[in-house]
Amino acid sequence: MTIQYSEFAVFGLGPIGIEILRSAYQTNPQSIIGVVDIAPDKVGKDIGFLINEKETNKCVVPHIQEVNTEADHPIALHATGSNAQQVWPQIKELLDHGFSVVSTCEQLSFPWHRYPLLSKEIDDYAKAKGLSVIGTGINPGYIMDTMAISFTTVLTTVNQIKVIRKVDVSKRRLPLQKKVGIGMTRDEFEFLAQRNEIGHVGLEESVRLIAYGLNWKLSNVINTIEPTIASENMTVPLTTLKRGDVMGLHQISTGKTVDGKEISLDLTMSAGIKQEDEIVIEGNETQRLLVPNGIFGDTATAAMIINTAKQIDALRKPGLLTMADIGVPRNINQSHYVRI
Repeated sequence: MTIQYSEFAVFGLGPIGIEILRSAYQTNPQSIIGVVDIAPDKVGKDIGFLINEKETNKCVVPHIQEVNTEADHPIALHATGSNAQQVWPQIKELLDHGFSVVSTCEQLSFPWHRYPLLSKEIDDYAKAKGLSVIGTGINPGYIMDTMAISFTTVLTTVNQIKVIRKVDVSKRRLPLQKKVGIGMTRDEFEFLAQRNEIGHVGLEESVRLIAYGLNWKLSNVINTIEPTIASENMTVPLTTLKRGDVMGLHQISTGKTVDGKEISLDLTMSAGIKQEDEIVIEGNETQRLLVPNGIFGDTATAAMIINTAKQIDALRKPGLLTMADIGVPRNINQSHYVRI
């Protein structure tokens, strides 16, 4: 029996990148072949110091060129940004050095509508290299799109899909708390919302990924966003909220088809709310799936990135892919060589 594990380079060590590194190392230390970040306070540091493990003799380097590997299909676990245009130069460099890429970039989960020319460029470039690029995570990437797509399997007809996700953002990382506007005034939030400078990135991409996965043609997509407001004083890790301050957001993205089908994604990310995830599918019958307490985004995103990378390694399908292109998401046991 041939023993072979996927080999990963972790690219980007923000809070999610650190979580990806920790999860990958704890799962299989041998899988980590390199760790890349440009932050001066991280370059040269032993990765064990960053993830509260013993010394590993593996240190952070500032460039992917400094990661040496003889693997025939190394994979970069990329976690640096949400904007597909901004991260493409990084991804291109990773492809140039022989790495397939699994990215947390939200827009990359389904970039074909927002960035059709860029998407074709990425797809063509990856295919020319014989490598894969995919964007994934928990949201987008799983609970509000991939899992909804899979759940439609138990119906013979589908007319409406609704996903409701409620996240207690006070339990999440500080950058995310800032991202959803915690501590702002309503006027500050609404000013940024009008300029599309605040809010969860990727909700529309999830709508379009579902439509793509089900072969639905959308006639329009409508996005709305509004702040959630504190009704009393409260303290969260980021700040102390006064009554009337912004405590998060409520965001909805709705896509409709010409023949009346509808996809509605309803996301609330707010301090102190009860967490849960719910998928409701209407068709020849109604099916409802409820995840009490919800899926915790940070640790689950790390798992999603790692498991998708193992699947990409086994699949070896070149090009710009989506979660609807790679088969059933799962945790592949790599105790022996796997090809799917």
